[in-house]
Amino acid sequence: MRAAYFALLALMTLPVLFPIPRTADLVNHWARLTILSMPASDPLNAFYRVEWGVIPNLGIDLIYVVLAPLLSVDIIVRFAFSLSFWLPAIGAWFLHGAWAQKPSPTILIVPVLSYNLVTTVGLVNYGIGIGIALIALGWWVSKERRRMAHDLLIVNAVAVALFFCHLMAFAGFCIIFGLLEATPRRGESFKTTFWRALQSPLYVAVGLVLVWSMPPMPSGYQIVGQKFWIFVAPIFSGLPYEIQWGAGLAAMILALFATRLVVIVETARWTILSFFILAVFAPSSIGTANFVDARLVVLWVYLALSATVARVPEPRHLTGVISAAVIVFACTRLALLLPEWKSYNGDVAEMRMAFSAIPLGSSVLAVTPPNCEDPNLNFEYNLSTFAVIDRRSQVNTLFAGQGLQPLRARDPAVAAAPQTIAKSQWLRETAQSKAEMLAAGAGAIAHWRDVFNVVVEIHGSCESAVTAPGLERVASSRIADVYIASP
Repeated sequence: MRAAYFALLALMTLPVLFPIPRTADLVNHWARLTILSMPASDPLNAFYRVEWGVIPNLGIDLIYVVLAPLLSVDIIVRFAFSLSFWLPAIGAWFLHGAWAQKPSPTILIVPVLSYNLVTTVGLVNYGIGIGIALIALGWWVSKERRRMAHDLLIVNAVAVALFFCHLMAFAGFCIIFGLLEATPRRGESFKTTFWRALQSPLYVAVGLVLVWSMPPMPSGYQIVGQKFWIFVAPIFSGLPYEIQWGAGLAAMILALFATRLVVIVETARWTILSFFILAVFAPSSIGTANFVDARLVVLWVYLALSATVARVPEPRHLTGVISAAVIVFACTRLALLLPEWKSYNGDVAEMRMAFSAIPLGSSVLAVTPPNCEDPNLNFEYNLSTFAVIDRRSQVNTLFAGQGLQPLRARDPAVAAAPQTIAKSQWLRETAQSKAEMLAAGAGAIAHWRDVFNVVVEIHGSCESAVTAPGLERVASSRIADVYIASP
């Protein structure tokens, strides 16, 4: 079963071999890492400064610091992206081994769900974080003998690592760890369970101290989340027919539970149920953090599949039937995914050629047409940050400060603006558009001619909507146009 599991995981991560993974945020992280190692002569120094501190969400940044002397930034980014696939799957395997007498064929579903909201959006730090959390939980559950001083040291070290990797992964670990410790064990008195649950915060105390001592979260703007993401988060890949694909997989899993062919292991039922309730009722966004509930649902799915075991004795042919079904679902997923990734890489290569028209050291404002319903735009907005990578230019969409990254824009107006793509109609600088921008905290964009000298419109398959005077289109591609603003 182990060989089949990891062979399936390797198969599902084949698309990572494409030069540019088809994700929403990954190129933005790549651009930030480019700045972390900029020499003193780099034009980017005029726009950004690096500020390290005791802050969370540094997973990919710390990996870069370690590997930068050995590997190029693009290889490090793809390696970190691969870790967001592999570490949660490895953690699920370890945790499943701690709970199951022998591997259940249902664990093969985990690699098939490698493409979920976390990996598709490019939430790399969170993906790596939940992988570390699941591995640590597998170690904890498998321990038959507890040595408090030793365990306090190990689990607090995990808590510190998770804090620096991603704050939400740390929160998820703390909650699951506490629920496991509050679960009564067979033959155990209520007093013993209560005392163990009361002690559980000591195991993550150092991480909690770091949370208490970190700088306040930025409050320049807020993201409004949407609750429907909790339903698609475990299967989301931005592909056609993924709802049908996910519904078929969900139907198979529910049928296995309904017929009692598989069950949740008894010692994990309280934890699985409680964490599910917490994830579903969590807010969709907190400040600039989006997909809060959806991220927790993805972690819950890994946790639930880890705790799913075949009925004892195992029904005849169950392994063969589930294995065959999983292979069909995996091959269908790849057949849908590979053409989309290939097309995406072609569009990106053409767009980067168009970006060669951007003068080195420019200040770039990225915009998008209003009311464009092209779903691929979700994967194209952050491609504007190739202006940082290829043209050493400032761009308004770069993650710099608002998510507690070790990077700050030098211009206070740019630093305070939402690090999201702007609306192209705002370029016309009407009274209404300025009011909209100021209401969104985008004062730098409201007076964009004072800050930016290049406009990049990411329009996907929609028509260009840039009509502001004083802009000359100097380059075009299938998904983006480049404009130079007249002095």
